[in-house]
Amino acid sequence: MMVLVGQFDSPFVRRVAATLHHYEMPFDRHVLSVFGDRDEVMRLNPLGKVPALILEGGETIVDSAMILDFLDETVGPERSLTPPRGEARRRVLRLATVAMGVSERAVALRVETVRRPAHLQNPDFVNRFHEQIRAGLDWLEAECRAPWFSGEALSQADISATAALTHLRRKITEYKDLTSWPNLLRLSDAGEALPAFKAAPFVEG
Repeated sequence: MMVLVGQFDSPFVRRVAATLHHYEMPFDRHVLSVFGDRDEVMRLNPLGKVPALILEGGETIVDSAMILDFLDETVGPERSLTPPRGEARRRVLRLATVAMGVSERAVALRVETVRRPAHLQNPDFVNRFHEQIRAGLDWLEAECRAPWFSGEALSQADISATAALTHLRRKITEYKDLTSWPNLLRLSDAGEALPAFKAAPFVEG
């Protein structure tokens, strides 16, 4: 059985877990922290990042985008959450990339404001990270339809955005309610109601 490495407070890990559940692909978990279990994480990924997916044969795939590409390939184009080609594929990938970019800036903001001592924090960095988060949310808000980004069809854009938005809402107080982005708030709540996300609940780590 495949093994997913990482904690569910990571949007990168959680989007992979939700995708695995959506595809009904069984997996075990190895709960490691990039901070608390640094050496073990780096044995799996020289960059010291999660997620990692250990396949049954022992091969390890790293980076959530690469893992999702593998999962899409495994289930085939008829079931894949990412269209196989063309403009539709590029749109889903673009949306998912921006959603994960928001998560990257949110993680950077927390490192600067939570893990760095107050006297060493850089207010310019903090302002820049907030700028980037808000710009990403504004762009995603404008692209969001109902009930999902592309209308009725669930895609990897919706899975990735749900993981990103829940992480943002839970980890950064300023974005707790998302009232300035009503389309994204609706999508976030709808995404969390999916069985795939209920099976991979956000857990503080």
